[in-house]
Parts: sequence; structure tokens; C-alpha cells
Amino acid sequence: MITCQVSLFPLGREDYERIVLRALDCLKSFNVEVEVTPLSTLIRGDEEEVWKAVRALYEEGVREGEKVVLTLTLTNRIKG
Repeated sequence: MITCQVSLFPLGREDYERIVLRALDCLKSFNVEVEVTPLSTLIRGDEEEVWKAVRALYEEGVREGEKVVLTLTLTNRIKG
């Protein structure tokens, strides 16, 4: 089990919110827990599934040639 704190920043786009929401929507197809906060998103679950979800988030952000910055922080520490 790992937790990933991730933030996606589309560069040079006024419609950045639409791009972020579209990218976050792709996480629904993964077996992970997703918690969206005002500053970042937490993705929790099996290590392999979290990595797949993070990759999909990034790929969705760059779809249509978008330029993005993706920051992540990972931990294998379980809540509590």
C-alpha cells in the first residue's frame, strides 16, 4: 500500500481547470482511493495500481500536446 500526493499544473492555459478535471476523471478507472484537496490530490492503494493511475493522470494532462508540470510525493507509511 502506498500513498501518492500529486499536483498537475497545465502550463500557459487559461482553461487549466478543465484540463485538471478531465485528468482527474481518468482515475475512476483504477482501483485506488482518490481524495481531492484544494492544493493536491491523494491517491492511495496497491503500489502497482497507484503507479498506473499516476501515469494515466500525466498522460491525460499532456493529451492534445499540453505542456504540464506534475509533482508527486510518495510514502509507504500507512495512515495512523
